[in-house]
Amino acid sequence: MRSRSLAPTVLAVVLAAANGWAQQKTHASATFITGGPTGTWYMTGAAIAELVNKHYDGQPISVVPGKGAIANPLSVGAGKAELGLSYAPYLKLAYEGGNEIFTGRGFRTLRAIAAVVPDTVHIVMAKDVDPNIFSKLKDGATIRIGVGQKGSSNHFVIEKILETYGYDYAGLRDAGSAVIQGAQQGLVDAYQNRQIDIYSNTVGINAGSVRQPLTARDSRLFNIPDDVRDTLVKKWGYMKSTIPAGTYPGQDDAVDTLDLGTIVFTNAEMDEEIVYLVTKSLAENRDRLIAGSAGFKRWQPEDMPVGLPVQVHRGALKYYRERGWVE
Repeated sequence: MRSRSLAPTVLAVVLAAANGWAQQKTHASATFITGGPTGTWYMTGAAIAELVNKHYDGQPISVVPGKGAIANPLSVGAGKAELGLSYAPYLKLAYEGGNEIFTGRGFRTLRAIAAVVPDTVHIVMAKDVDPNIFSKLKDGATIRIGVGQKGSSNHFVIEKILETYGYDYAGLRDAGSAVIQGAQQGLVDAYQNRQIDIYSNTVGINAGSVRQPLTARDSRLFNIPDDVRDTLVKKWGYMKSTIPAGTYPGQDDAVDTLDLGTIVFTNAEMDEEIVYLVTKSLAENRDRLIAGSAGFKRWQPEDMPVGLPVQVHRGALKYYRERGWVE
């Protein structure tokens, strides 16, 4: 058994190769940046950290709330966190830079670890809102909508949907509509209190943050039209999906919407052995992940290397090759 010195920004660990992964001392901590403290991303990060921390003395991996899929790659790319969660299109755009979302130089050290549960765009409308309201904005109709925090994927996707109808957030406000930004729980409260009539969230299927507003008022889920979905698939890398009938209370019909692939990622400097252990812990603890987020019921570990948008970290590749999941 031997140890080696690692860069101060990563964890250092001695591995007992012949006897599996044993608890060992660590020299530094790693920050895992996720989503809001009440959301599924935070719970997913906490479950992953718990699994990895079992192999160390203390709690070297700490989970912190983040501002979302657009902001998290900036944090990891700038060295403010070592691990993160984002969506595949945004991770790729952050890597490349020079685009509408990330206007500066790209973060070419970003590396993918694994694809986990995709998140789904949910648009909850009060039943007294015209189901064709977005098409009628051009005719003078107005809306009161909650869209998430600036920098979040939810804030982004709703604006891109609205742009297919000829509006952005500023244009809506100028035309007399109300656009409310904020944390998801605050938006749920605003919907329940009738301060807004349309609530949106990009989150795992059957999430409590969607069930709660659906049951608080007489509500429906909005079917995103095919032409709108086609635009977001082609331009921004979303995937067409369907929320099955009966997923939510009172939802008798399937709902057409969009998915985003969720990616666990890091940077190229992260130690290979640490990333290997993160990958191994994800692949071999599906039941624990389901306990943290029910969305993992529709996820299989062998899908972890599928659809990764940037170069895969060498530690993750090592595990995937051992399992025969990649060449």
